[in-house]
Amino acid sequence: MSIQVSSGMGRLAVAWLAAAWVLCGCQTMQNLAQQQDAYNRQRCQEFGLAPGTPPYIQCVSQGANAYAAAVSSNPPPPPAGVVPVVPLWPVQPQNNSCSAPASTPKGGCQGCSVSCGAQQASCTPGQEWLGGSESCMSPAVCTCR
Repeated sequence: MSIQVSSGMGRLAVAWLAAAWVLCGCQTMQNLAQQQDAYNRQRCQEFGLAPGTPPYIQCVSQGANAYAAAVSSNPPPPPAGVVPVVPLWPVQPQNNSCSAPASTPKGGCQGCSVSCGAQQASCTPGQEWLGGSESCMSPAVCTCR
């Protein structure tokens, strides 16, 4: 006994399998993004930032590793009760240019740089997936305002 599949049924099965593959891929990407968000929230709290405060929101949205790198180039945090203001990324208003380096640790996100003439420059580094990756979760952004 043999089962024959018409070409229409075969195409339908292939389309269904492709859709299932895409959905699984999307779910995996969503899970990775949720893990990255949870990691950022935990690390930002470990930095002593209170949830809901502007520095905490900046830390979570920028990424805990990028935030830590930006803060490490600044002086130590102010006394308890004083909310520090940390730029998203160092901006050099003297010459209105900035650059964002390639991501760490694997360099999955390329860096960028911009020179804005009379406008203000803004650069934000890219973020790799949790644990480092050859792919980029969010690319570096260099803009003029």
